[in-house]
Amino acid sequence: MDFRRIVLIRHAESTANRDRVLTGRIDPELTRRGRRQARRAARYIDKRVGNVDLIFSSPMQRSLTTAQAIADRLHLTVAQDDLLLETNFGSWEGLKRDELASTAQWEHYTHDPFHFTFPGGESPQEARVRVQLFLHQLLGRDDWAAAVVVTHYTPLAFFVLHVLGINDGTRAPFAIDNASITVLRISGKSGYLELLNCTP
Repeated sequence: MDFRRIVLIRHAESTANRDRVLTGRIDPELTRRGRRQARRAARYIDKRVGNVDLIFSSPMQRSLTTAQAIADRLHLTVAQDDLLLETNFGSWEGLKRDELASTAQWEHYTHDPFHFTFPGGESPQEARVRVQLFLHQLLGRDDWAAAVVVTHYTPLAFFVLHVLGINDGTRAPFAIDNASITVLRISGKSGYLELLNCTP
């Protein structure tokens, strides 16, 4: 049976990840460690995945820098796509988790993070809609057998949940670490999880 692969990458460590700051639309740079992580991910994809036809990235700098390290290794051009943006965390952007834990809304968020609307921002369900639209557009193309997608935690979680057929969960029952690689195998209308959260 013919299949195609979508290679999902969470962006490498940013200064916000290092400092445990919540960032959706804030645009921090990668740390020095993050740049090393991006290069290791690029080597892994080059050696283990083989030929890649397309590479897409969220337009945020932390994703673009990660994607560019991979594109340079594979001699590809990165296509930016707003559908791959992280959830907009609104007034929670730039705050640390321990700061947020003292707010009245934190308990609501931790109880059901995928259906919580961030004050002045979005619900992760809006990221889910973007992921579904991106997948629809990508799978409608016939010019690729393997595509790399570099994005953020929430969109990546919804890519995996979509393939697993989990459409109404409150949270992702798996980890997605910085610079980790997750591979979806797509055949027709069926999807399979081939690799999850592999950090080279």
